[in-house]
Amino acid sequence: MRRRITALLLTLVLVFSLAGCSMPDSEKLRGGRDSGSEKSGAEEGESGSGEDGQASEVRYQDDFYEYVNQDLLDQITLQATDAHWDWFGELNAIVSEEMDQIIEELAADGQTYPKGSSEQKIKDMYECVSNMENRNQTGLGPLQPHIDTIRNAADIAEYVDALARLSEEFGFSSIVGGYGIRQDRADSSEYAVYMMYADTLIGKEYIENEDSKEYVDLYFKYVNDMLTEYGMTAEEAAASTESIERLLRDICASTLRTEQLYDPNITYNVYTEEELQQLYTNVDIPAMLETLRIKGQDKYIVMDVEQAKKINSLLVEENLQALKDYSTFVLLNDTAEYTTANFAKLIDDMDNAMYGITQSWEDELIWKRLTQDMLPWDFGTIYVKEHFSAEDKEAVEEMIEQILDEYEVIIRKQEWMSEATREKAIKKLETMQIKIGYPDVWPAALDMMQVTPISEGGSLLSNWLVSMQVMMEDSLNRLGTKVDKTEWDVTPQTINALYSPSNNEIIFPAAILQAPFYDSENSVGANLGGIGFVIAHEISHAFDSSGALYDENGNYDVWWTEEELAEYDRMSQSIVDYYSNYEMMGMKVNGEQTLMENIADLGAMTCITSIIGDDPYALDDAFTQMTFNWAAEDTTSFMMYMLNTDTHAPDKIRVNAVLSSCDAFYEVYDIKETDGMYVAPEDRVGIWK
Repeated sequence: MRRRITALLLTLVLVFSLAGCSMPDSEKLRGGRDSGSEKSGAEEGESGSGEDGQASEVRYQDDFYEYVNQDLLDQITLQATDAHWDWFGELNAIVSEEMDQIIEELAADGQTYPKGSSEQKIKDMYECVSNMENRNQTGLGPLQPHIDTIRNAADIAEYVDALARLSEEFGFSSIVGGYGIRQDRADSSEYAVYMMYADTLIGKEYIENEDSKEYVDLYFKYVNDMLTEYGMTAEEAAASTESIERLLRDICASTLRTEQLYDPNITYNVYTEEELQQLYTNVDIPAMLETLRIKGQDKYIVMDVEQAKKINSLLVEENLQALKDYSTFVLLNDTAEYTTANFAKLIDDMDNAMYGITQSWEDELIWKRLTQDMLPWDFGTIYVKEHFSAEDKEAVEEMIEQILDEYEVIIRKQEWMSEATREKAIKKLETMQIKIGYPDVWPAALDMMQVTPISEGGSLLSNWLVSMQVMMEDSLNRLGTKVDKTEWDVTPQTINALYSPSNNEIIFPAAILQAPFYDSENSVGANLGGIGFVIAHEISHAFDSSGALYDENGNYDVWWTEEELAEYDRMSQSIVDYYSNYEMMGMKVNGEQTLMENIADLGAMTCITSIIGDDPYALDDAFTQMTFNWAAEDTTSFMMYMLNTDTHAPDKIRVNAVLSSCDAFYEVYDIKETDGMYVAPEDRVGIWK
């Protein structure tokens, strides 16, 4: 489906034959792009010429990413339904298609399954998702009374109470009253209440970026259309949209930037109930906390204090109608894909316009993917039964141990760190928890989430609201208990890998352990450049600009000396400046926004090349595989979205910027000062060298 077979076949060819760059002594590595054939024109690594004399091939010395990936990318054409292609999305689509087949079989088999079984839940959920007549009849269903209460609020006190009751029941948050229960950053063995910040809709980065005006205008047209669909007259919708935009711009001006949200120095702000009342002088805090069922806690964490102050200043009677309009739209936006065909189409059209997509998925595909989203753990249990290799897990575990050992070697060589600090860092490596595949015990949410079929009065919206209630109850049940750090919050079918600073753990779900990231038939170098680079990247997050502020137990605890922090900040700023010189589609990379991920990428490459040593063939395999794994195609609109919001640099830059700062890359390929990939030694960056 949609170029999937072609792309996978390419894996088998390209992983082994793409790089073939020139070594310093002109010896060729692995035969190059045309492996197995004689060169009749330019030597490998040089630009060939067509009949018109124009260059026909990118030089690896100038753009390693394009050199390695051009054959693959030439065969990847974004369809009208696509904004982005990469291997993560490719593998996710393959996994999803396998789950689609399960949905199809259950929907067509005519059988009745035991209540609470995964088969029953999937079968009945798909019926709720795909029965558009039922969805249209349900409309906003059980949410309508909440919307009415918000819109009928006579004053700020009634408005805040309406938001609190909505949050208590379903977890929705728009302006105030939302919260989350997560590990306490200061004591990761305990849970704490984090007061949620406001929903900033399209986001601060779009609102404040002059280059994004076209997209902001599109978004507010969507706001107007949603309010019209809700039932407002054209005049009412226009006035409400204008007031929503005014509030949003005011809120965004006082909201943290994306990269700041990851900094516990900024976001870990402890308040007592009395102090919370002083922060929100226009809210009856004790009454709100009582409604939310979180009253009586020793501490409440406010992540964005300046935004909280701004919200408090807006909670005045003259803003009442604008606030009600704002919360109404947030609720419509949050629920659109679970309600009527018209609401679902509006949000789908908006997403498509924002990302440069010109054609929606077919309804059947949308319904199947939404069914999977609704029951992630049920599909997870099915996935691991059919798609998990104990042998691959063992091989990856061995690689993780090798990478952890190498990081210890690297850390011991850091002369800018004191002996005591080095030992603390090594302790963090030694105690790092490793999760691979899937949980030994499935989360409580798996059984808590039950599906009511249409025949018993259920609907897509009502079942989705049950899932929201399950999340809320599961969270509330944790308050006052100790954190079980063996629990998983990532499903095994997830194509990704993660580091959690609060648990000091790396997580590799089962689905990431496949080609092109890992292949038991690949060379050692290729696997180190593939899954090895991903592993080293996640481990490096333990020491990135945010992760470095947590100790080996996952507690927010600055364990560096002032002099070390100053040096770390100096090196970090050099990374910020280095990446800020790169651009995609005419727009500069935000070096501050992407700092954490860039530190992790640079550290990963240092670790992998240190393990390989001076073996040029293994290094070539590693560089090539890493580059191949980050191949991507994007629409211009989607690239704009990513540059505005993503904490990762664009994939092409993740490759070229990292390699240009890697000394081993120069040694293997004899990069010269006149080459496009060249960066002077004194300008090469990284924390862990």
